Amino acid sequence: MTAPNHQTFINFQKGDNQAIETIYSYYKPGVIRFIISLIKDAEESEVIFHNVFLKILRKRKQLNTEKGIQAYIFTIAKNEVIDYFNRLNSTRKKVDEYYHNRIETSVDLKEEEEKLMLRLEEGIDQLSEQRRKVIRLSYFDNLSYQEIAEQMMISKNTVKNHLIKARLSLRNYLT
Repeated sequence: MTAPNHQTFINFQKGDNQAIETIYSYYKPGVIRFIISLIKDAEESEVIFHNVFLKILRKRKQLNTEKGIQAYIFTIAKNEVIDYFNRLNSTRKKVDEYYHNRIETSVDLKEEEEKLMLRLEEGIDQLSEQRRKVIRLSYFDNLSYQEIAEQMMISKNTVKNHLIKARLSLRNYLT
C-alpha cells in the first residue's frame, strides 16, 4: 500500500470517512507489529492500536499533517504500551496483595482458633467429672441425650441440665 498523500491527510483532518479508512489501513500493520514486538500479545495489540487510533481521531484537527503523522502515531503507541504495562503491574500488585492478605488472615485465624481451642479445653477440664463426661459424649462423640443417659445411667433431663450448666460455665470461662 502506498503512503497517504497530503490531500488524504487534509481530508483526514476534515473527518472524511475514506481518508480515515486509508490512514487506518496504512498504519495498522506497522503499528500492530511494533506493539506486538513489545507486549507479545496479538489480541491486546489490536486493542492498543484501536486506542491509539481513537486518540489520533480525536486530535486530528490539531495534527501537523505537513510531515505526516507516523512519528505521532508511534509515540502514542509507545505511550499506550507503557500504560498497558503499568496497568498490568498494578493489577499484579493488587492480586499479590490480595493473596498475601488472605494468607496472613488465614494464619491469624488459625492461631486464634488454636488459642480458643486451648482455652476451651482448659474450661472443660475445670468442669465437674459428670459435666465433663456429658460434654465429651455430646460434642466429641456426637451422642444424643438418650444415648448419653443410657451410657451414664442417668435420666435424659439430667443430661440436658448438665449440658446447659456446662455450656454456661464454658461461656463464662471464655469471656
